[in-house]
Parts: sequence; C-alpha cells; structure tokens
Amino acid sequence: MKLTASDIARLAEGDLKGDGEAQLFGAAQLDKACEADLAFVADPAMLPAALASRAGCLLAPRGTEEAFKDFKGTVVFTKNPKYAFMLALRLVEQEARPLPEPGVHAAAVVSPKASLGEKVYVGPCAVIEEGAVIGAGAVIEAQCYVGRRAKIGARTRLYPGVKVLDGCEVGIEVIIHSGTVIGSDGFGYTSPRGTHEKIPQLGKVVVEDKVEIGANTAIDRAALETTLIGAGTKIDNLVHIAHNVKIGKNCLIIALAGIAGSTTIGNNAIIAGQAGISDHITIGDNTVVMAKTGVMSSLGPNQIVFGHTARPRLQAMKVEALLSKLPEMHRTLNKIKKQLGL
Repeated sequence: MKLTASDIARLAEGDLKGDGEAQLFGAAQLDKACEADLAFVADPAMLPAALASRAGCLLAPRGTEEAFKDFKGTVVFTKNPKYAFMLALRLVEQEARPLPEPGVHAAAVVSPKASLGEKVYVGPCAVIEEGAVIGAGAVIEAQCYVGRRAKIGARTRLYPGVKVLDGCEVGIEVIIHSGTVIGSDGFGYTSPRGTHEKIPQLGKVVVEDKVEIGANTAIDRAALETTLIGAGTKIDNLVHIAHNVKIGKNCLIIALAGIAGSTTIGNNAIIAGQAGISDHITIGDNTVVMAKTGVMSSLGPNQIVFGHTARPRLQAMKVEALLSKLPEMHRTLNKIKKQLGL
C-alpha cells in the first residue's frame, strides 16, 4: 500500500485533520503502528491508546474531534473507522496477496468439453471435468477438483485443494478455502436386513453469490433435490452441513457447528461455534443459537437461545447459575429430611 492521508480521507468519506500528504505504506494496531502505518480507533474507550500511538494516520469516529485537538499527528474522522480500515486493508491485500495472472497451468487437467470464461486461472494439478462451466475471472488454484457439469461463477476463488463435485453450483464472487468439499454424499442409509445399506444421493449443492466458506468444511449434496447456501452467508472452518439443508441469506455459521439433514435456517441467523442442530426442524429469521447449544425442535424468528436444550438465553443463564448451587441445596435438603425423620 502506498497512499497519502488525503487518499484515506477520500476512501473513508471522512474529514482530515493534519498533513494530507503523509505517506502510508502499511496498516497496524494502535500500539504497534509506526509513522508509515494506518491505524484505527474503534470507540472512545480506545482514545488513550490512540493519543499515545505513533501511527502516521488514525481513523477515528466522528464526535471525538475535541479529544484530538492537541494531537500532533494526522487524523481522519469518519462515521465507521473500522469499516474504513477494512477498505484500506483490501488495498493492502491486493498488493500482498495478488490474484494469479489468468491462464491454465501446464500441469492442470482440463477436459476439452469443459467451458472456461475469459481471464480464468487454473493452477497446477487442478482437474476440471467435462461439462464443467467456469465463469469469467474465476480463480481455481492448485489441486482443486471441479466435477462433471459443476458450475463456478464469475470472479469466484477456490483456494488450493477445494473439491466441487459433480453437478454442484457455486455462484458469483464466492470464496472457498482450502480442504472444503462441496457435494459429498449425504449420510443416508436404510437397514431393512439388519445391515446399513446406502441410499444413493442424487441431488446437488447450490451456493449462491458472495458466500464465503472456511477451510475443511463439508457441505453434503441433497438426496434428490438441493442443499442450499443463501447469498451473503459466511461459513467458518470445520463446519458440517448435511443433505437437504436450506440456509438463508446473510447467515453466520461459526466453526465446528453441525447442521443435520433437511433442516431450514432463515435469513440473518447466527449459528455459533460447536452448536448442534437436529434434523427436519426450522430456525427462524434473525435467530441466534449460542455456542455449544443443542437445538432439537424448531425455533421461531428473533430468538436468542443457549444450552443443551436451547432455552431462551436469560432462562438458560439462570439455570446455569442454579446448577452451581446444587451441592449446597442437596446438603440443605438432607438436613431438613433428617430433622423431619425422613
């Protein structure tokens, strides 16, 4: 990154105080920033650290101008400093981790019956099967696999080792991190003779636009129809989403969560780390399932639940507080029983 403080002010749509020609070459935390770095102040509680920072330019929230009146450095006051800092980090990322130049590596295997759009990159040892469609500007990195009739949208990026299996569809500007498998068979068996016999999984997975999926996540294909990941949803590392699941738009699914088959999750829901969601239930829009919660029955919209049986959060917290008092309550109960001769 090579920007001036004035460039940052324009990027942040903010008001500049100080030297607009100050040169910035990187970004850092407040306590580690030097004169060539950009840093940000998330809220007024960080003001003491900000005033002591050596950053070449600070992003600060509007309304804190008075606190910086004697500050000798350069400050950009903006509505959302954290968001403005993120926009600057995107510029840093473009230089530090640039996309590969378009082209098909000599060690890639691309079927002549596959369709590649303009400016696609296919890395070494990647395999693209017949009937696959790769959209313009997509990046298919080393050792990726795109199965027969699979579709990868424009400007989507598959990091090394991603597998998108036969017939699955990935939308536009999706990011899928290493080790993830899209379209593995759903876990479906029947046992008519005392042994487990596999039910063929003939459906697919559809990942809509601007989804991000973390490393080593598995999303199973539907038995007959579609496992769906809605647009804008972000999925962390090490998540399992079973067959026939429908996840709405703009959801957050955090690491180690597991969602069992044929469950539907509404828009803007949050499923926190290590939560377990049972099969064939519905979770409403805007509902939050807190970490390590087990959900065994459907939940309506706009709820926050916690605990092994997914109680409302406040009720669950009261239960947890009471659990620590159980030994004392047990001793008291035994004393009362002795006094009563029971």
